[in-house]
Amino acid sequence: FSRLGRDKMAMQSTDLNEIVREIEQMLETLLEERHAQISVPNSMPIVWCDKTRVTEVFRNLVTNAIKYNDKQRPLVELGHLPSVATPQGRETDVFYVKDNGIGIDAEFHEDIFRMFKRLEDSAAGEQSGTGAGLTFVKKIIERHGGRIWLESELGEGTTFYFTLPNCQQQGDHSLGQTGRAA
Repeated sequence: FSRLGRDKMAMQSTDLNEIVREIEQMLETLLEERHAQISVPNSMPIVWCDKTRVTEVFRNLVTNAIKYNDKQRPLVELGHLPSVATPQGRETDVFYVKDNGIGIDAEFHEDIFRMFKRLEDSAAGEQSGTGAGLTFVKKIIERHGGRIWLESELGEGTTFYFTLPNCQQQGDHSLGQTGRAA
């Protein structure tokens, strides 16, 4: 965790659609065992980021969405929104991972990002893990200049939103730089 804050990031042009395909392959067994489905309603952008670390962000959020889900068919939706209104103001180029899982009580929305904090819930069953995953996710996003937040309702699911403002978004899924995500 300490190195994550100090190590130089390996920035490169990254097709987030490719990351989604890699995650589906990595999690193929879990997806089959849990009868889970990942959907991406619209094509994801190409961004300038540390591909390995951003893959870890998506992998962790998708894995949690499947693990902490009491539905017969867990659904996980990944996407990109051009703009989102938040209590802190309007955010642009927002990514999200949405599930239909057990949800997270509002009193724990900050706790889940603390090292070794795991929320136990009988609906999730006996899940293994250290409670460090979301701490790493937050740190990776912050290293990219972004922030992460969530909306959740118990029994209805959770949506994690995050920004990557230091990642130059690439227009029309080409390698030419046309803009900067804010």
